Amino acid sequence: MGRMTNRNPARRLDDASSLAGLLEFRPRLAVVLVFLTLMVAVVGWRIARDTGVRRVDVFAREAIALFDAAPSTGAVTVPPDAAEVGKRFQALAGVPIGFPRDDPDFVPVDVRREVFANHPAVSLRFRYAGEGYLFVVSPRDRLLGTHAAAVFPEGSFVSGERDGRSFVLWEREEATCIVVSEGDVTRAFDLVRRLFT
Repeated sequence: MGRMTNRNPARRLDDASSLAGLLEFRPRLAVVLVFLTLMVAVVGWRIARDTGVRRVDVFAREAIALFDAAPSTGAVTVPPDAAEVGKRFQALAGVPIGFPRDDPDFVPVDVRREVFANHPAVSLRFRYAGEGYLFVVSPRDRLLGTHAAAVFPEGSFVSGERDGRSFVLWEREEATCIVVSEGDVTRAFDLVRRLFT
């Protein structure tokens, strides 16, 4: 004859406990455990969400500081060739990004190495239709095969305005990209869609 378990809580044996027994005989404890689990999940989600917001704020603040450091509103005596700028940019950044070669409104001004959010980056100052822009690409960590987590899903854009400057931030091909301009955020977003995606 098989072993029989007693379902009476007053005479319940210690070795016959299970999760079903927990729900059946201790509903208060089950409710507390469910609430604790939900609370931990909500706190974890908020921490993850806030971390992404902070990273976007840091990227935007530093890109605007780079934009303000040396404005590209002055006249360029001899604009560099877009093809040459593209090769130099790719060599410095390590991320393939094509620049428009047949668009007469796109005038590259300068390509530089930068430190962006405590990571190496490459910046391109350019003018489009006479308005100054800064394009910054910061490759995510590649040392030892580790990759930093994305701030938001690839294909998504974050745009906004801060201190009279507009910015558009997105991630692609293991890099974080941001464009800063003095113009309206809708024009900056449209420019990013046409030129860089």
